[in-house]
Amino acid sequence: MSILHIHKLFTSPHGWNTLSQTQPSALRLFILLVLPFSLVPPLMLEYAGHHVGALLFPDTPGMAWSLAALFFLMAELLTVPLMAWTIKSVARSKGIESSDGAAFMLAAIAPVPLWLSSLVLFYDQVLLIMVGVTLGLVGSVVLIFRGVQSILKIDEGLIAIDIAYTVTALGLIAWVILVMLGLIPALA
Repeated sequence: MSILHIHKLFTSPHGWNTLSQTQPSALRLFILLVLPFSLVPPLMLEYAGHHVGALLFPDTPGMAWSLAALFFLMAELLTVPLMAWTIKSVARSKGIESSDGAAFMLAAIAPVPLWLSSLVLFYDQVLLIMVGVTLGLVGSVVLIFRGVQSILKIDEGLIAIDIAYTVTALGLIAWVILVMLGLIPALA
């Protein structure tokens, strides 16, 4: 399944079934999905910091935004395997054994809407940025809820919902930490 078909993952269980049948390796997912998409937010943070950030926070040097973008990228790249481990651990705590590959697949696909939502940083409208990031967050939550049952092969709906809620809550905590990393220059 191509990343161009990610929209099918929002609406159809068939998209998840197709994806889980292909079983791409974690390394392949990391190189072809995580790495390119995780570059978008730091690049947008760099751009926004030098354009919008310079207007909103004139006392913040440009180098601070560049460092924040670098730390943001490193944190993103660490967060994906950490979330894969978290997904597997949460599933195991509910009595579900999932493969490392399935957990990594879900952890790699779920943040794609968040990564893409950073493209709203091209605009200097704070409300538009907030709406874009909120839509990205909602998209990631939907992917988690849809993916838990399909990718982790959970037949019981309540267990799938419980796992999805826990993973979503932990993912939101990770997301808030990442956002704070990106805002360090503005807060300093």
